[in-house]
Amino acid sequence: MSSLQKYRSQTMKDYGLMIEYKHLRQHVPSGIYVLPSFDHSRIWYGAIFIHAGLYRNGIFKFTIFLPESYNGPGTYPRIVFNTKIFHPYVYEDTKELDLKPKFPEWDPELHYMVAVLTYLKGIFYMKDFPDLATVANGVALDMFRHDPENYVNKVEECVDESLTNVYNNEQGSTIRFTKHNPAHDNLRQELFAQLDATPVSDYPTIAPEHVRGRLIH
Repeated sequence: MSSLQKYRSQTMKDYGLMIEYKHLRQHVPSGIYVLPSFDHSRIWYGAIFIHAGLYRNGIFKFTIFLPESYNGPGTYPRIVFNTKIFHPYVYEDTKELDLKPKFPEWDPELHYMVAVLTYLKGIFYMKDFPDLATVANGVALDMFRHDPENYVNKVEECVDESLTNVYNNEQGSTIRFTKHNPAHDNLRQELFAQLDATPVSDYPTIAPEHVRGRLIH
């Protein structure tokens, strides 16, 4: 492939990424925010608010990495959480979400980031797990099935850690949390009304300049 052909191929992939993000803005699951990096179009920053289930009240931030070959067959996106997530589908050492339980093979004609984020949200509400040959965190799966009390304790530790670190904004992140500012009250009321969430005082503020393009419906 010539340099010109490679350039055209990459340009088409970048254009496809823009189209996919536009679609994502219209269909992102409730409670999830995603904004691209200002500096790297293939790095997106996200946060998910959990309002029910074992992970209730958690605010889990994550980063989406889209390889240069993304939109090609077999090229998965990568989602890495910022804080520990004790879950059978999350690798304990890297904090990366395993996509293969939902997407055994990645087909760009069928699979999009909307489906990935729907899966991401769903893992926090799972009440059982199918029998798979391997999972990202086998210890978590075994504890879920045979020692549920300790599993709940581990999950609560993750929720607490997410809240403790919520104001630790990652360098370069387009989603930033700030402590309460009365000037943000109207925005907060609007935000939590749309999320059908718990009282406004229970959660931190997301700085308005980073919510202007928020992805909620």
